[in-house]
Amino acid sequence: MQSFYPISCIQRPETGRELDFVGDKVATPRRILVAGGGPAGMKAAAVAAERGHDVTPHEGAARLGGQTLLAQLLPGRAEFGGIVTNLARDMELARVKVVTNSHVDRAMIEHEAPDAVIVATGALPYRPPIEGQDEGQVVDAWSVIRDEANVGASVVIADWKGDWIGLGVAEKLARAGCHVRLAINGTHAGMNIQKYVRDMWIGTLHKLGVEIIPYARLYGVDADTVYLQHTTSSEPIICNDVDTLVASLGHEAVSELQFGLEGWEGETHLVGDCYAPRTCEEAVLEGLRAGSAV
Repeated sequence: MQSFYPISCIQRPETGRELDFVGDKVATPRRILVAGGGPAGMKAAAVAAERGHDVTPHEGAARLGGQTLLAQLLPGRAEFGGIVTNLARDMELARVKVVTNSHVDRAMIEHEAPDAVIVATGALPYRPPIEGQDEGQVVDAWSVIRDEANVGASVVIADWKGDWIGLGVAEKLARAGCHVRLAINGTHAGMNIQKYVRDMWIGTLHKLGVEIIPYARLYGVDADTVYLQHTTSSEPIICNDVDTLVASLGHEAVSELQFGLEGWEGETHLVGDCYAPRTCEEAVLEGLRAGSAV
């Protein structure tokens, strides 16, 4: 019996979808403004320019790449930065004019008057109110990845998504000599990433002495304690002698531009995490779709 498996590629999502994305040149070039220079915006810009449009991406930071610049800083993830390198080369070959350190708002769009805007403004860490957060030290995962936080010797990571961030931050801090407890609001660590990557990573964490606590919902914090609640029994799980709580609680879309363009009569496309925070794979695919649609 034959088995058929779907295939795709995080950098070339055309793979497996060749009949859907044929890359036809446009008869009438248009001016396209892309707001955001992460993977979604970069892919959209490259594809639209390859088809013949005049494309200008605007990135608010000094560098292109978005969250991939964070991912590549974690142990064993350096090659993830290849997405940025390859998409930047695609844009260069398509003669895309990139503008960095550039904030896009409605006034700028109305002044530039593009034929279409692709909004790819990404997402930021979600930081809900945490009971007792004024007593204890609470930092977000991004600040740990960037080495911007002094977390001390003992940390609890509250991991809501069960993705590469919780696992990666746990490994990073364990290798730095911290006592790490990874509390998962779910059935197991890394539950939302591919099992082959997940299982190898969990094996690494076990060797490094990371304590994994499943079924653990964050409840609160004080000066030296993190309070969790079992997600099925509702019983307390108490972690004592904690210097820092690292919040890895997912992301929220950066939607200022999206809402700022309400009522604007121009053509807009929303792609990547500003549409809904997910993974790089969805972001690049949506960039492809937007670049093919304009």
